[in-house]
Amino acid sequence: MIKKIIVSLMGLVFGLLLTLMFEFFLKTNKRLRRKYYWHHNIFLGYHTHHSIYGLFFIAIGITLYFMENTSAFLFFVLTGIGVIIVHTISDGRFIFWEKQR
Repeated sequence: MIKKIIVSLMGLVFGLLLTLMFEFFLKTNKRLRRKYYWHHNIFLGYHTHHSIYGLFFIAIGITLYFMENTSAFLFFVLTGIGVIIVHTISDGRFIFWEKQR
């Protein structure tokens, strides 16, 4: 039980720190910012926010759950939740895709 709580907290902290670092580098590196924001054209004019990576982590976790790996399930699901929480706080809204004007 304690192991699952520790793994869960590690996943949440990892998701929070991963997203905070990504947003820090995105805001401070002009070349990365230009390259990152250019990719929204690939998706027919829709900008894909990086909180979508949180959904991918959650999907991986659910897959691991069906493979009966509960520790990895908790780690990946809470990593995804951490990514979504930080992006929602920093962007000021709960969003995954946005139509570009």
